[in-house]
Amino acid sequence: MSQIFKQVVKKMRILLICLLLLILTPDIKSQNYDKNCYFGFTFEVSENTNWGYGELVITDVEPGSPAENAGIKVNDIIMEINGKATYLRDNQTIAKWLFEDMYAPTVTFTIRNMNTYFKEYTLYRKCVATNSVSEKELSEIFAFYSLENTNQRAFSLPLHVEPNKDVDFADYHTYDFYKDNKPVPAIDAQIIALLEKDLQAKGLVRDTSDPDIVVQAYYNYESNPQFTGLDRPNSTQNIWRYDSDKLQMVPLPILKSNEPNINKSAQYIVEYGFSFYDRKYIDTKKLTQIWDCNIKDYLSSKYALEEYVRIHTPLMLKQFPYSTKKEKAYYKVNFNRFNYTGMYFDADNLTTIKDVDMDSPAYRSGIRPGYIIKKINGKKFEHSKESLSEGYKRFIYETMVFRDQSTRFTNAEGFTDCMFWNVGYYNDISKELNKSQYMSHFSYLYGFENYINSKNDNKIVLEVWDGMQTRIFSITPDIHKSVVIKIL
Repeated sequence: MSQIFKQVVKKMRILLICLLLLILTPDIKSQNYDKNCYFGFTFEVSENTNWGYGELVITDVEPGSPAENAGIKVNDIIMEINGKATYLRDNQTIAKWLFEDMYAPTVTFTIRNMNTYFKEYTLYRKCVATNSVSEKELSEIFAFYSLENTNQRAFSLPLHVEPNKDVDFADYHTYDFYKDNKPVPAIDAQIIALLEKDLQAKGLVRDTSDPDIVVQAYYNYESNPQFTGLDRPNSTQNIWRYDSDKLQMVPLPILKSNEPNINKSAQYIVEYGFSFYDRKYIDTKKLTQIWDCNIKDYLSSKYALEEYVRIHTPLMLKQFPYSTKKEKAYYKVNFNRFNYTGMYFDADNLTTIKDVDMDSPAYRSGIRPGYIIKKINGKKFEHSKESLSEGYKRFIYETMVFRDQSTRFTNAEGFTDCMFWNVGYYNDISKELNKSQYMSHFSYLYGFENYINSKNDNKIVLEVWDGMQTRIFSITPDIHKSVVIKIL
């Protein structure tokens, strides 16, 4: 086994163990209840004077969850839970309010953000059996069946963010752009359109007569006067960053910030930023800067400024309004597309169906909790957690030759040898997945791909024991897709 393959297998072993430990850990809030209930968001107590100080700020919203379906968003501030104020409450009190009555079907959250002072959301709890594993979690564990659909990427930006620590951004609701009565160049018009799109998505309203905030953008793009062509960068690889329009990672001709002699090896230097100024609350006679965000990159080759601002504007604005002073910003992007049937599997014995979502494809087909899976798509489902893990690692190693070397990337867990499948080997990959030694039952999660299912019908056939007899079910799954970018 080559050194590179040993590294991949070792890393995958660590990942699988960590993920299995994660899904096997029961929710301590539900230890006396046979269901884990949640709303689909996470939060933290804000210590940030700029946004929600002493209250709960939502940091993540799960795709397809009750919270997302209700319209709750990242950075929303939870003012009240069932009418009780969250300000300066400790975690134990908050947990009690959320879980003191596990049988109550709903909880009402009072939310405020940049476009509303007070709005109530009544959310139904989503409850699933304890110690169960969802298909989404399994898709992340078995992502190497189809990295094209499920992977996690991380990247950083050399951002300088400077908020005014004495300002509460919740006081600002309208904006306009700085005007100097000069003709607006095309690039300036593009930047204004980009900023306007994101500011309005945050809830701010443009007011050209009496805005709370005045926004001014600035940029500089020039040839590097120190570049001679003699100092070549150590790495010729492009940097990967997230394109919010294409919903994918894209390579850019940007040198890594730790590149030796970066000042001499870069052909071009680009600087871009924007400042927010108060014109109403601090001093009505002059503009006072309340927030600034700027970036400086060194380019290995020429790159259109129009493209640079298109990609970076939405990434930079993710730092507002829940903002902190920083010199570097870190991001993580979760890409996930998988077959959803609505089944949950027993974490101790994945052959047992622990729960089934109501009105899901599996439920409508007749699948019920407690059924024991005998076969998935004709493959006998007889295994232990150890044999399943070993089969998966073996599959990764022995099918590495079918991957496209030109697609290699490093994922958020630090695996340097992530690669997509080579199109020319799709038939071979499909044959490999049918080999019993790989225990590839959960490849059904990507059955919409022809390298997984050569029949192209995306059907899942289960042979199960219902406690009295063996039954066969054919399920047509839904395809769930999400792309979530987070600030770390």
